[in-house]
Amino acid sequence: MPAINTLTNYGFEPSEAEIYQILVENGEMSVPRILEKTALSRASIYDSLTTLMAKDLLDYRKDGRTALYKPTHPNKLFGLIEQKKRETALLNQEMEETIRGFTGAFNLSQNRPGVRFFEGEEGIKEVTFDSLKSNGDILTYLDVDATQKYIAEMNKEYVAERVRLNIKKRMIVPDTPQTRERYKNYSPLLEVRLMPPNIKPFRTITQIYNNTVSFSTLNEQKMIGVIIEDEQIAELHRSVFEFVWQSLPDIQLIENKKSTPPPSIPPPPLQPPPAATS
Repeated sequence: MPAINTLTNYGFEPSEAEIYQILVENGEMSVPRILEKTALSRASIYDSLTTLMAKDLLDYRKDGRTALYKPTHPNKLFGLIEQKKRETALLNQEMEETIRGFTGAFNLSQNRPGVRFFEGEEGIKEVTFDSLKSNGDILTYLDVDATQKYIAEMNKEYVAERVRLNIKKRMIVPDTPQTRERYKNYSPLLEVRLMPPNIKPFRTITQIYNNTVSFSTLNEQKMIGVIIEDEQIAELHRSVFEFVWQSLPDIQLIENKKSTPPPSIPPPPLQPPPAATS
């Protein structure tokens, strides 16, 4: 029964496929007439008819006390093809992500840099939260605007978890009025330094921790993230970060200096009036 096998491949139960084929080949039928064409039980027939009607593949009418069922046009089955395409595309995407994950693990086992690629908001979350595995300070170049625009709620969750785990972060951010206002009073587990405004702002979030470097790019067109696990690559980025860090001002020291009033100058002491002269 090739037709029944094809329908079952597209999600039909075998009983549903058999009932559908009987109705297509015989037209409008009652349950007693269907029973004459199949070895299925009456209960199985009713269950299959209910499901086929829910899929909009059957019409139903009453003739007196007799219920009659007939198939809608088989063109309705084209919808199953589109649904199968969507399911296959999703399955392919999941398989591609699995392959990328396996590739990173395989490369690590072969003493090669482990590289994992992620897409979409869930992928960015996985990349971001991976840094919470850090055994020391997390070093970060932050695209503040993109973080606030696209993943603000996720970032709040991340910060809360980082604080709970007592992990310190050192962060380099672009020097803008918005950035200064946001980070002028930060927690003891965060230290922020300012990248001069004359330097072109970075548009990728970079995090360095353990033997890992991660990159996340967020904009209207894409959300992509990459995690690279390699001791030498991480050490290179850590060394560059430390060099830049030492050359930049601490935002809190800047804000404190701005808010400290200049020392008051005491008035000069009063001088006695000059002696009268003749």
